Amino acid sequence: MEQSPHAPNPFVSVDCTVVVDAGIAEVFERWCRVEEYPTFMEGVREIRWLDDKKFSLKSENDGQFYLSLCELTLRIPERRMAWRTLEGPDCSGVACFQNAGGGRTEVTLKMRYNPETGWHNRKQVEERLQRNMNRFKGLVEAAKSVKAS
Repeated sequence: MEQSPHAPNPFVSVDCTVVVDAGIAEVFERWCRVEEYPTFMEGVREIRWLDDKKFSLKSENDGQFYLSLCELTLRIPERRMAWRTLEGPDCSGVACFQNAGGGRTEVTLKMRYNPETGWHNRKQVEERLQRNMNRFKGLVEAAKSVKAS
C-alpha cells in the first residue's frame, strides 16, 4: 500500500513581547477586557461576549471584513489567557504574563493562523501585532499615570 505524503502545515506562528511598566495583576486584568480590544488593536472593529467563554469578533484586513466566533480556551489569572476561532479565519493564540521585576510585567502574545483563511502577508501581521502590543503597553501605562496623579 502506497502512503500519501503529508500535506504541509499551512499555519504560520508569530509572537511579540512587550514589557509594561505596571504590576502583573493590573496588566492581566486589562488584557482580559477583550471588549476593549478595538481601542488598541488595529483591524479589530468589535468584540461582544456571547456567554462566559464565547465571543464574536468583527475584524478587517486590507479592506476585507471578517466575522469570527471565538472561544476562550484557557484563563489562568495573572499567567495565561488563550483563545481559538470556532468559525471565521482559522486562528488561535495565547497571551503569557510574567513578572519582570521592579513592578513591571512582560507580556508575550503568540498567535498561530492559517493564511489561507484570512491574513496572507506574514510581515504585515507581524508589524500589526507589534503596533497592537505597543498600543496596549501605552494604554496600561497611561491609565497607571492617571491613577498616580
